[in-house]
Amino acid sequence: MKKKSFTAIGGLVILWMLGLWSAQLSAKPAEKVDETISGVKVDEKIKIDGILDEKIWQTPAIKKKFITTTPLYGYELPYDTLVWVAYDKENLYFAFRCLDAEPDKIKTAITKRDNITGDDWVSASIDAMGNGQLGYLLFVNPNGIQADGVTSSMHSDDDMAADFVWESSAKITKDGYDVEIRLPLNSIGFKSGKNVEMGLLFRRRISRLSYIGAWPEIKLNRWILTSETKAEFKDLKKQLKLEILPDLTHSSQGARLTPDQWSKNVKDTEFGVGIKYGITSSTTAEITINPDFSQVESDALQVEVNQRYPLFYTEKRPFFMEGMGIFNFWTYVYGYFPNAVYTRQIVNPGWGAKLTGNIGGKFSFGVLSAGDDTWDTSVIPNKEKQAFFGIARGKYGFGKDNYVGFVYTGRTFAGQYNHLFGIDGSIRAAERHWFRASYIYTASKDSSGNVIDGPDTGYGNFTYTYGTKAIILVGNLEHIGKDLRADAGYLQRRGINVLRSAIYYNIYANQKKLPWLKVITPYFVFDITRDLITHKDDVRVGSVLSIYFIKDATLAFTYQRARENWQGQAFDMDALKAAAAIRLSNWLRLTGSLLWKEGIYYYANPAFMGSGYGITFTADIQPSSKLNQNFSFTHSDLKKDGVKIYNVDILYSKTTYQFNKYFFLRALIQYNSYQERLLTDFLASFTLIPGTVLHIGYGGMYERRDWVDNRWIPLEGELYNIKRSFFAKVSYLWRF
Repeated sequence: MKKKSFTAIGGLVILWMLGLWSAQLSAKPAEKVDETISGVKVDEKIKIDGILDEKIWQTPAIKKKFITTTPLYGYELPYDTLVWVAYDKENLYFAFRCLDAEPDKIKTAITKRDNITGDDWVSASIDAMGNGQLGYLLFVNPNGIQADGVTSSMHSDDDMAADFVWESSAKITKDGYDVEIRLPLNSIGFKSGKNVEMGLLFRRRISRLSYIGAWPEIKLNRWILTSETKAEFKDLKKQLKLEILPDLTHSSQGARLTPDQWSKNVKDTEFGVGIKYGITSSTTAEITINPDFSQVESDALQVEVNQRYPLFYTEKRPFFMEGMGIFNFWTYVYGYFPNAVYTRQIVNPGWGAKLTGNIGGKFSFGVLSAGDDTWDTSVIPNKEKQAFFGIARGKYGFGKDNYVGFVYTGRTFAGQYNHLFGIDGSIRAAERHWFRASYIYTASKDSSGNVIDGPDTGYGNFTYTYGTKAIILVGNLEHIGKDLRADAGYLQRRGINVLRSAIYYNIYANQKKLPWLKVITPYFVFDITRDLITHKDDVRVGSVLSIYFIKDATLAFTYQRARENWQGQAFDMDALKAAAAIRLSNWLRLTGSLLWKEGIYYYANPAFMGSGYGITFTADIQPSSKLNQNFSFTHSDLKKDGVKIYNVDILYSKTTYQFNKYFFLRALIQYNSYQERLLTDFLASFTLIPGTVLHIGYGGMYERRDWVDNRWIPLEGELYNIKRSFFAKVSYLWRF
């Protein structure tokens, strides 16, 4: 396809989008109905056992119709959900009675924390400050297993990284299932007083029907924090919030020197401590010395071959996970700079400190600093010096969905530095129009003493979203300067201007005639990226057809045509993809995709284009409520003129046996055929509450090697266990 045809297609897409947009501008916005509920103060002791036999649960419940949000919008859940809200001087309480005409079909499991997304569940969302900026999310499945996280005004996705201390229990009954929750006040930040207002929203998932419903109803083009109802509580006072978390970690590691000889094990025993103090009911300070940042699970293997951009790894370390929602800064999540704050850049912190809170109900802030010990004397002469990271974030909210904010990130080491300053904001107008924007300026000094600042070190983006039940329009402009540097962020590409546009059209099935079919969504995307150095344009035009069914089933077909410039050449490429997912029963869910694509081989000089296949397959098997087996397979290859350029297979297996909600055994195996590498992780884990844990683990790394002339030859010979490690960690959370 020639460049002119790309331009013509792009122009047609933009004109079509503008036409649809203008046709909808006069649509009447949805009316908002405000409702206030009052929490009931209790004096009796409430036992969290999933049995609703206390007096408070015999009082009239909140009985409202839960309205579906996905995959259909605006339908009533077929089964009623009753909710109670209560409190005492130390806790908030929630109870649910989830009626179900077929309780034998309820999907649930006894599994580890935060692993219930595929089950039936109920959720309480608590905007404790009542300002529409940050909400706590508490999920419970019919076995009483918890999941928790936060939601913020910037993102429509739940952030499930955080873990809070709270209690839950549930029981399956002949009429459905019941749930009880106790949330200590010292686990959340709120504004104490005689009349405390919070925002509440409740959700329920019925997995076999593929429905998630909410009360209050989540409006079109809205999310939790802009749809919640007001809840009133009397005389809530600050609870003493002092937490001390000591931990002891012992590890032992060994490496194979020859086929018959291992090195002497390197043993290490470390003691660390973290202290968290609630300065006010809404402001918390935290410091950790010699923290244990060991991960109890290895990063999932990814296809590392032929990647133009660096791979992204999710954060798994508790100190950086908890309370990090405040540090979210708006950049376009599907752009080339998706994370201005990416704490995985802090590789090996020796200490950390964090201050988060809220002032006056409208201004939220967070400050984080850490010292990073990552230096090797063989390559860096400044080994004894520590890299210092500093991050500061502030956000002022006005209205439920509007805010302005700023961010600072910095890293300094041995005379070098990188400073990033940014402002961002969000405004929703006339219900259906959502504007978000951000701007960043950076200044840096490299190892040669060169100072880099000026207009080419900046970043800017503007995003517009318009949504109705049938149509969603998205437009985005992004600029990344040629000299932008973000040592505390995740940056993929520099020196570009990008225009992106997308249109989604939802076709809702008639549920009386086609109850097995939910929504058909075709959508179209058009992106054009101008390289500011080469002045060449990368272009992407794509169309997708997504279909949603009952039983958590989806089917999607994608076609994409793209032009990409690399090393002075322009490559025109096609790609076709089919993807599907289905839950065949309560014990088996399958997902998979098949991709055919043309792609550039970036490692060659000069680069060339080939074609290949990508295959993914995942099976989640749950033969009993306590045993879970997850298996996945990933394949990627590239060929040119019938000659194989690369071929990668990644196999992943995770077997978990959960004795109860506190204790599990897990075996994890990962294999990468390209690297000829096998990783194994075995873990026994007991978690009473977040922070009070005992982990015992053993891991091994196997690589294909051959021993020739007293040295190892990689990727030949047998599969040897070349590294092995053992670790044990115990910690206990003291709460005062």
